[in-house]
Amino acid sequence: MVEPGAAEDEHRRMERTQIVESVVVIALMAFSVYKQTQRSEVKRGMGVFLIAIVYAAIGAVTGGLAVPTGAAAWLLLGSGAVLSLIVGLARGYLTRVWIDADGHRMSQGTALTVGLFIALVASKVGLTVFAGYHGYQSASGFGQVLVVVAVMIAVQEYVARRRAFTLQPASVPATV
Repeated sequence: MVEPGAAEDEHRRMERTQIVESVVVIALMAFSVYKQTQRSEVKRGMGVFLIAIVYAAIGAVTGGLAVPTGAAAWLLLGSGAVLSLIVGLARGYLTRVWIDADGHRMSQGTALTVGLFIALVASKVGLTVFAGYHGYQSASGFGQVLVVVAVMIAVQEYVARRRAFTLQPASVPATV
């Protein structure tokens, strides 16, 4: 038997959790947008995937790897994953890459890549609200938003790095 008030306490706890999760998502998204707009040197190695790894880890810990139940939940998860891959590819090809005067390979996001990032997050949050409204709780949530963003960031980083390392330095005429 459920104690009187226990359901209300649980509801308040869930609301507080949702507020904390929302604040964390907003802070992570703001940080990501800021980082995208900064010029940065393109480096080799797995360390460049650190942001994607952090997003995936936080997402996994907060339920982002929960197995969906039912066809609709799988469809929602699959559509988020496919959208993440597409947006990651687009952002990777649209990220500005160049070799600076010192020979460093550089990259910087553009207004379009930031817009695509925000659109992906908004669509995933929309799918999360849709899933919750229709009772597909295991289909989406805070954790899955972060996992989807992690996939998109990793794909973008991979494509942009490949592009940057195929650039050839401009030949400099010899001076006499």
